Amino acid sequence: MFKVFIAADIEGICGYVDWAENQPEDSLHRAEMTAEVNAAIEGALAGGATDIVVSDMHMLKQNIYHGRLSGRASLISGTKRRWMWMDTVQACDLVFLIGLHAGGGTPAAVLPHTMNTLITGMQLNGVEAGEAFISAACAGHFGVPVGLATGDQAFIEEIGTYLPDLQTVVVKEAIGSCAALNFHPEIVKQKIKEAAQNATEKGIKGGFKPFCLPEPVELQLQVTWPGYAEALTLVPGVRRKGGREVYYSGTLPQVISVISLFVNWISKAI
Repeated sequence: MFKVFIAADIEGICGYVDWAENQPEDSLHRAEMTAEVNAAIEGALAGGATDIVVSDMHMLKQNIYHGRLSGRASLISGTKRRWMWMDTVQACDLVFLIGLHAGGGTPAAVLPHTMNTLITGMQLNGVEAGEAFISAACAGHFGVPVGLATGDQAFIEEIGTYLPDLQTVVVKEAIGSCAALNFHPEIVKQKIKEAAQNATEKGIKGGFKPFCLPEPVELQLQVTWPGYAEALTLVPGVRRKGGREVYYSGTLPQVISVISLFVNWISKAI
């Protein structure tokens, strides 16, 4: 048995260059997101995977068409999750990150941000932490490595700084923060399928190492409004560092809880 966990976002898929006004996303981009996930599923199965779990990680997390997923894959959807979008990864053997984007403030990137545009900066152990970094750290906490990542050129360069040996696929190159040179979807999907097969075959042989953060993990979080920082200080151990910045130190599960509290509850309530 070899189980692959696929965390899928939408900003890093082919053709997506600006946020839609309404969520879930429009049918065109939802279909492309589902298709790129399917390419990863088909490659994983060809490489020897026996089970697939897909986690929708974009906004309301109800974007992927479940009935269109290949390989009878299971789907995790919906918001306000304990591990953000990585719940159940501990029951899996390898992680794929499909359709991700660069972290907030990254130049020459398509829609760079970190989870929420109300977050202006986030560091874990002094390193700027985007969504892929958080994904890899959560998986690594349970001993599960990342084997594949897809997205725009800036994202692939970013993730390569801390996961240099994984399979990658570039689906587009930024022309501006809301514009890109998009490669043809059929070419993109073929490359994802091939990379997923290679990653799975390598993962079955133990070719990837988990990305583990030493504990205690130090979180520094910068937000857009002082009220958000004030609300976070209601959590025991969270300290204010100026008007819009907080600091917290703890185990990775504790740190993820603080981040999840802000993204899933505080930022939506104030």
